[in-house]
Amino acid sequence: MNIEIRYLSKSGNTKKVADAIADALDLTPKPITEAVGADTDVLFLGGAVYGFGIDEALKTFIRNLPNVKIVAVFSTTAVVKSAFPHIKSVLDEKAIPVAGAEFHCRGAFSILHKGRPNATDLKRAGEFARDIVATYGK
Repeated sequence: MNIEIRYLSKSGNTKKVADAIADALDLTPKPITEAVGADTDVLFLGGAVYGFGIDEALKTFIRNLPNVKIVAVFSTTAVVKSAFPHIKSVLDEKAIPVAGAEFHCRGAFSILHKGRPNATDLKRAGEFARDIVATYGK
């Protein structure tokens, strides 16, 4: 089974979660500047909401994805609930299946949510990753 992790992280918050997912699965996370192989079974894809939506670079990355079997979304945000609906919307345009479960935690921004993601968040991210692989990695 081929599992890949890609992320876009301007502040470092989403990268921390990508690293936790990678540690749980013994993989190497990569930024969205690195392409995903066409033989990807599970893609963990992370991003955040900047302003009122996801970054254009993340949208472009998604629009250029090969056919992957399933995408599991993870995100960090300071204000909004989750980046999941924004990311899923672009994945839906490509008819790429999205795991029903997502991982989201707060990310530090300015004076908001100092110290997040924290150790508990990162532990939960690892658990999320193992659950996704157990569910979809068959």
